[in-house]
Amino acid sequence: MELRQLEHFMAVVDHGGLARAAERLYLSQPTVSSSIRALERELKVSLFHRTGRRLVPTSAGLELVPLARRVLDDVVAAQDAMRSAREVGGGVLTVMCTPDMSGEAVASWAGGFTHKYPAVRLDISEVGSRHELVTAVADGQAELGFTLESELRSDLHFVELGVQRLLLVRPQGHRPPEAGSVPLSEIGDLPLACRQAAPNEDDAVRTALAAHGIEAVIGANVPSRTAQLAFVLGSGFQAFLPLRMCATALDAGACVVETDPLIESPFGVVHRSGVLAPAAQQFVHDVRSALRGWFDAIAAHRAEGLGLVEAVVAARDTTM
Repeated sequence: MELRQLEHFMAVVDHGGLARAAERLYLSQPTVSSSIRALERELKVSLFHRTGRRLVPTSAGLELVPLARRVLDDVVAAQDAMRSAREVGGGVLTVMCTPDMSGEAVASWAGGFTHKYPAVRLDISEVGSRHELVTAVADGQAELGFTLESELRSDLHFVELGVQRLLLVRPQGHRPPEAGSVPLSEIGDLPLACRQAAPNEDDAVRTALAAHGIEAVIGANVPSRTAQLAFVLGSGFQAFLPLRMCATALDAGACVVETDPLIESPFGVVHRSGVLAPAAQQFVHDVRSALRGWFDAIAAHRAEGLGLVEAVVAARDTTM
């Protein structure tokens, strides 16, 4: 019996059939089917009832489920333990993020950690969707995943770190409204550069606009926040961007506008259930501290009477 056979078996159980299991495993259906049949031959028992396109576990299959899950969990735990052992004095901490968050944002929060632990190498990468991120974290390809809040598998844990607020960024030459904010329903017909949403995943901007009955003109769907800003600065589009990137946009001459209501989404970090490795624990702690300082600085400047846009710039200048 091979470990990959148990992985394929559990994927079919969890996803109800070969097609979805193969998609999740990034394998072909014949490969998964052949692996399952080989496992059945080795165990000398049928593990699934084959009813149309669905595979339903037999009584023997149901008995194997908790045993297989325990084996796979133990393998992940062993990987975590060995990673932890390597990272006590150094090693690698693998972090993934979705385009909603961007690698640039996560890197900006990591300054305190990298200063204190220069021997730990941070590998930060972006994936195309929340589904890919969740799968990567669950399978041990990444220890931490930064993303907007969403429903998770039972074997994963979500730690909320804050609320992402998006402001409207317009090209150079536009002037901010005298009222300080613009109603979301009055953002105008300037084309929007939107983050390209993954299949079957909601996009905060499109959802908010649809909820207010707004038919915005989508001029471009792009893969990253950086690309959105590039379209604003170079193509005359407008885009909704996170606060820290809005400060960068202002430096480049763009106009940043607060909308009413704001588009907001809770965000945080996803990890496998259980105790994190020491380096990962410290990284989450340091990121949380950096974000708390950032949000507190914005709140303090707003208490002084500054608008949100001005408070963001002031906070950036005092915390970076």
